[in-house]
Parts: sequence; structure tokens; C-alpha cells
Amino acid sequence: MRSFVPSLLILLMSFAGASIAGSAKVRVVNSHDRVQVVTDPVKGYNSYPAWTLFPSKSIMYRHALLRITYQCPESLKCGEWDYIDKVLIRRKGGISEDTLNFEIARMISPYGSRFTSDWKFSWTADITDFAPLFHDSLEIEFIHTGYESNKDRGWLVTVTFELTEGTPAMELLGMEEFWKGNFPYGDTANSIESYLSPRKFKTPEGTAISRLRILQTGHGMDDLENCAEFCAKSRSIYLDGKLISRKNVWKECSDNPLFPQAGTWIFDRANWCPGDMVAPDILDLKVSYRKSHTLDINMEPYINRSKPTANYEFSSYIFHYSEPLAENDAGLVEIVAPTDGTRSTRNDPVCSGPAVVIKNYGRNSIRSLEFNYGTSRSGLHYMWTGELGTNESVMITLPGEFIFGDGEKFFVSVSTPNGMPDEYEGDNSKEVIPNPVPVYDKFIIAFRTNNDSTSSYCRIKDSFGNIVFSLKPDELNAGKLYSDTFSLRQGCYTLEVLDTAGDGLEFWFNPEGGSGFVRILDLKGRLIKSFVSDFGNLLIHNFRIEGNGTTSYTSDKTPLLNVFPPRNSGKFELEVFLNEPDSVSLVLLDEMMNMVYEQDLGYIREGSFPVDISENPDGVYFVRISTASDIAERRIRLKRD
Repeated sequence: MRSFVPSLLILLMSFAGASIAGSAKVRVVNSHDRVQVVTDPVKGYNSYPAWTLFPSKSIMYRHALLRITYQCPESLKCGEWDYIDKVLIRRKGGISEDTLNFEIARMISPYGSRFTSDWKFSWTADITDFAPLFHDSLEIEFIHTGYESNKDRGWLVTVTFELTEGTPAMELLGMEEFWKGNFPYGDTANSIESYLSPRKFKTPEGTAISRLRILQTGHGMDDLENCAEFCAKSRSIYLDGKLISRKNVWKECSDNPLFPQAGTWIFDRANWCPGDMVAPDILDLKVSYRKSHTLDINMEPYINRSKPTANYEFSSYIFHYSEPLAENDAGLVEIVAPTDGTRSTRNDPVCSGPAVVIKNYGRNSIRSLEFNYGTSRSGLHYMWTGELGTNESVMITLPGEFIFGDGEKFFVSVSTPNGMPDEYEGDNSKEVIPNPVPVYDKFIIAFRTNNDSTSSYCRIKDSFGNIVFSLKPDELNAGKLYSDTFSLRQGCYTLEVLDTAGDGLEFWFNPEGGSGFVRILDLKGRLIKSFVSDFGNLLIHNFRIEGNGTTSYTSDKTPLLNVFPPRNSGKFELEVFLNEPDSVSLVLLDEMMNMVYEQDLGYIREGSFPVDISENPDGVYFVRISTASDIAERRIRLKRD
């Protein structure tokens, strides 16, 4: 057990006399800026340490966020596999200081083989518990694991710390490292319980809450239950012999903000998904200071007597806090929608129902809270009532519609928790510059089911949640095109396409399921908006109707080209859509850009065509169609296993 108490105590002694009136200034520190990251297939991991200068100890932090951005390298392809990546505080103060190796965040890299050279995505994690460490000189280490080739693929990675100045909600009195490592699961000769042995801790003076923070992900695919990556097993936590938590170490992946990906990204896994940040489990323990306590973790019993290869990757810490400094203290954590970020990609931009996350930082439960929100042209007031305990957070959807112009700000502020003045106002307001939603007039929705229509829905809802149009599974036939024309009243609307099976209207791993699509067309059948068919469980598209023929949108480009399945044995279906009929030619190129196939598709506007290149070797190929003025290209993989 690693303890890191003394220097924190010295740093935090000055907090007790600080007034609860902070600044919202954000300090931005980059430890890694577009660093090219590749694997080391010999070791299975590669380390990228960087000494980084943070603000001095005189600066206190109210919040701390970590932002990780992945990009395709300029001279390499994006990484192909879902590998464990970590961000650690390796050392503090200098190269002669002790190694800490505190894991502050864990990321699973995406299936990136289909991403284009301009692809880029960001994820964020709340690392406020570690905030008192971010001072002066720190060695921040980014670790990329995996065994894929490091000659032709990798990532550009940026690691950014966003440190919001202000008085902490609670005083951190100390921290300790608990269970950490890669632990076997199901092996009778090497039980996981020998690694997850009970741990004793003694709380520093003044402790009111001891926070347990756990990162746990399951890996390996054994020959019994595909554990631990693809088996849902329960984990129990005991404090002083009393059960305080039991959960399945499991996560749904078909709603991943990053979609689609090349691999089996929709498959649920043991507390992680490809192309996503691992969320920590956080438990606030009610303890008494200067007393000894015992924590114990038990995994659901599991035995593989044949080939036990399952394992769980653990890191865990306990943070000892004083009671909250304020009685009534609400904070606005995040504007979820509208936003300029990436976490809400499935529901953004929006024109109604703004969503925010609030947190209670005070000692008193919050039962009421006022919201003011809107734009410079329109603002609304909303009184929320409920029950929000200390250190609890909740997402709230606010009522109302909004029209956003280009560059216009949307603001949200919270106030008067429990009808009382908020004792810390530094985190009570936020603003974003969202993208405006498109404005349509009359339009057509073209919805084609795939070979399994029993799990598909297509519907339009107004801003009050009323369904104004619906196609349900019991009304749909497999592989059929449904085309409906709409002339809606003025207002904000949401088009939703749902798949209860979680594999969208197409998924390469299920070629028998076929491929469907959703498109918005104008009344002449020209493309307005085309949607990705490999969307997992849900597609959301928000739009406005202004009336009087008013429109404001940018049409998606044609020709549309879809290849299904994108990973195949050499036989696949090619689908083409144009706004106007044209002569279309098809060529297929190998990875060296040598032509291996060509075909004249004729004078068409849209159509589906079978292609057979199964005589060619396995590898990456490029499908390219050309008209008189345009070219469209897709990447596929020929693989026979």
C-alpha cells in the first residue's frame, strides 16, 4: 500500500482559513502535444513520459479535468486495435524523487482502421481527486499497450489538463494506493482473491469521508465463458465486514459516442468499450477519523479448470476528506446539450430540451435549485425540485426551445440551492457556442429496413415529446423502402432511429442481417442528409421548421457510396445514390493503388450492384466510383477467416 499523506497535509493546511468565494479561471497545461504513439510488440507496451510544469502550490483548484485527444498520424494509418492506454503521474518534483505511478485515467483505443487521415476525437475525465498533486514539476506518463505493427500504424495523442482555480469543496487530508495490478481470474492455482486481500486504513484527523476510487476492466477470452472481456461478473465491496456495494463489472457499448468503428465496437464488455474512457467507480464511505477500518473486495466465484486466461486490470485509491466546507453549495458540472464537445455526439446540435449535469458540493441535501438559461435573444427560468445528497450529481433536462445563430452563446446558471444563497458561486455558470440545428421546409424521409426489421423503429417527436410520426417493428417488412413526405408545423423536432438489438441498420459482423439506410431528401428526391447505418442502438437528428419555405442547411454531398459488408471474403454489395442520373464507373484498387477490378455501372441515379473480387488475396482495397464531376471512395478489407 502506497501512502502519499505528508506533503498533501502541508499543502492543504492553508485551505481551512480560505473563504468560499473562488475564481473560475481555468489553467490549461499540455503534457503531451500531438505525440506520435505506437506499440512495442516485443514488450506489449510503450511508455511516453514527459516532465510537465504545473502552477505553483499557491494556486488552489476547485475542479480538474483531463482531456485526451487521438488523431491519425500524418505518415501512418490510425491504430487498428482496442488496447489499454493509461495516463499516470509517474514522479513528482524531479528525477531523484520516488516513483509514484498513480494511474489517473484509463482509455481504450478505438478500432481505427477505417478512419481517414483527418479523423480526430476527444474524451474527458474528471480527475479532481488528484488535483492537489498538480503543482510544480510532474512527470506525466502516457502508456500505450498492444502488439500490432508499429511500422505503419499508430496515433497522435494530446493530453491536456484543465485546472479550474478556486477553493476545493472539501479539504483533502491524505490519499493511499490500494489494489493495483493485473490479476488472474478463474485460475485455481492463482486465485484473484489472493490479490484482492482485505486492506486496512486509518483515517487522518478531521476525516468525514473516505472516497474509494476504482478503475477495473476485464480482459482475456478464455475457453469457458469468454472471460473476462465478455462475461458479466459481479463485484462486492465490504467496509468493516458490511456489504456497501455490489455491481456487475459490465458496460453497454452500442451507445458509444464514437461511432462507427471498424471492429466489434457494439459488443458489451467488462466495464469498458473500444474508443472510450473508462469511468471510475466512486464510493464515498462514511467513516470516523483516527479510527482503523477494513475494506475488502470479492469477485463472483469463477473457475476455469482448462485454460484460465481471464484477468482484471485494477487500480484503486482512497482519498480522505473533511466534511464539505459549505452547507448549501450547488455546482454546474457540464452543459451536456447543446455543446461544442464530443461526448454528446448522438444528440447534438439541439434546439430544445437543454441538458446539464449538476452536483451537490454542500453538506445539506439539495431539494430545490433555480436555473436561468438561454441566449442573448431569449432566456428562460426554471425551478428544479428533487433530492440530491452530498457529492451526488444528476443530469437535468430543462424545458424550452431555442434558436441559435452562428457564433451565438448559450448560457446556463444555477442559484439559490434550497432557497439559500449559494456559498460558492465560482462554478455556478457555464456557456458554450453550439452549432445551430438545420432548418427544413417540406421534406421526405427514406427509410429502408435491413433483413431484420423486428428490432427497428423510426419516429419523429416534437419538443414536448409527442410522437408525430412512427414506424414500428410490427409495421415493417424486411428489406423494404418506406418513403414519407412531411409538412410539419413550426417548431423543433427530433428524428429518432432506434435498434433494440443494438446493431443499427448494418453491422459488418452480421452480414446476414443486410444493410438498410435513413436519408432526408427534398421534394425532388435530392439528398439533404444521409445517416450512418452502423450506429449501434440509436440515431438522433434534431431540426427546426420555420414555415414560409424558410430553410437553412448544408446538403450532404453525393455521390453516396456504401459497401456492405466492409470486411468480407471478396463478395460484397455496392450501393450508389446520386441527385441526378449520370454515367458511373467503378474501379477497385489494392493498397499499392494498382487496379484489380473495373466495371461500368451505366447511366444511373441509384442502384445496388454485387461485386466479386474473391480471386484476389486478403488485404486492404479501395472502392472508387466516378461520375463526370465527382468521385467517392470507400476502404474495405478482404479477409477470408
